[in-house]
Amino acid sequence: MKIAMLGATGFAGAFILSEALTRPDVSVTAIIRSPEAVAAHDRLTAVKGDVFEATTLVDALRGHDTVIHAFHPGRTADMANAYDQSVAGHEAIIAATRAAGVPRLVCVGGAASLMTPEGKEYLDSSHWDKGFDPYRNAILGTRALYYLLKPVTDLDWVFLAPSAWLRPGERTGVFRTGKDDMLFAPDGTSRISNEDYALALIDEVITPQHHHERFTVGY
Repeated sequence: MKIAMLGATGFAGAFILSEALTRPDVSVTAIIRSPEAVAAHDRLTAVKGDVFEATTLVDALRGHDTVIHAFHPGRTADMANAYDQSVAGHEAIIAATRAAGVPRLVCVGGAASLMTPEGKEYLDSSHWDKGFDPYRNAILGTRALYYLLKPVTDLDWVFLAPSAWLRPGERTGVFRTGKDDMLFAPDGTSRISNEDYALALIDEVITPQHHHERFTVGY
């Protein structure tokens, strides 16, 4: 399987790239601004590219089986413009995937749009962690991706939403999956490790179980 990946050095993307390269039948093309930022691997090709350079992006994506969209402007970016940067990046990636003729787009999503027990999206619910408030524009940008994808019928897209807390931890392989509702652990927390999130995403890439929909993972 040939995977093209955007955001391979990001907070989620670095773990996803590492997980992908554990699979012997997978090769990855990482399209990044600084190819030297990723360690050499015999099944990894690092290509210089930018989400906002349409022609070169389409050329880099062409010939792959799946595109993994882990692009994010970053929480250290200009927060005032983070929403617009995110949406522009999402639109560019969707357009380039179409133009390159890649049939499947697997997206790193966010938890903001997941439904909570009170019938509200996480971002608008009493479960919302106020510690995320400084990053609200970036989080809104990730939520927007789900709504950009919903009407898309000409790509086999998937939006994988993590639980509320996505943090480095352990690759346990023991987690639950859901669809539109936020998952809560027995202790009341909503969480998943980066390692297990990456495991779930790469399993979905290799053995598709979801089509034109969102799903979520959590403990």
